[in-house]
Amino acid sequence: MATCAIATYDCSDEWKRNPKSTSGVYTIKPNGAKASFQVFCEMNADGGWTLIQNHDGQDGLSFDRAWADYKQGFGNISSEHWLGLNKIYLLTNQPGRIAKLRVSLGDFAGSEAFAQYSSFRIGCESQFYQLSLGKYSGNAGDAFRGRDKDTNEDGSFFSTMNKDNDKCNPCLNGDIMFNSCSVRFNGGWWFNRCGIANLNGQWRNQNDYIGWASAVYWETWKINESLKFSKMYLNTVRE
Repeated sequence: MATCAIATYDCSDEWKRNPKSTSGVYTIKPNGAKASFQVFCEMNADGGWTLIQNHDGQDGLSFDRAWADYKQGFGNISSEHWLGLNKIYLLTNQPGRIAKLRVSLGDFAGSEAFAQYSSFRIGCESQFYQLSLGKYSGNAGDAFRGRDKDTNEDGSFFSTMNKDNDKCNPCLNGDIMFNSCSVRFNGGWWFNRCGIANLNGQWRNQNDYIGWASAVYWETWKINESLKFSKMYLNTVRE
């Protein structure tokens, strides 16, 4: 009798079922999800990691987008993309499982760094996909939590150019006053007032990556530089 394939709930489950799985595009169905969808899985010695963001300029993909795009996702799953807030919500709210986040960063000098969080969860759309973070580890610094209460993005709501959920009214950057971090910094993110992390900012090329406010930045690692790439991965474990 033929056996039916059991849908894996994320890349960590795929790796657990087959530790020899190779990196690539997989179809998953998170626990509690009504439908399956495709993701890119990075299969490493420490497990399978679900790629939820890849911003490296290779596709010339604009991250300066409206709420609907960030909700549903955009780009090429196997290349530069944003997976989508609805899918990230499903991945980080699976019953009985905790999602961990790994942020992988690279600069134009060839250096790389990472930030990892013991838990990563976002709320549903009615909660504006509110961010909740666990304990930090890594060598890139905890830019998500910033320098002070105004730059701490833990607990912040997601904002886009057409749905402003940040705390600017107004904010001041240098001598420029503004009311929207997303408009000022060209991307959707969990802004506070506004913060020192924004991996969905405008990508800058190697000839013009210094000194931009609207950039791909993680200030605790590189001050005043737009990064060559950023990648955000999720891995889930039992509670």
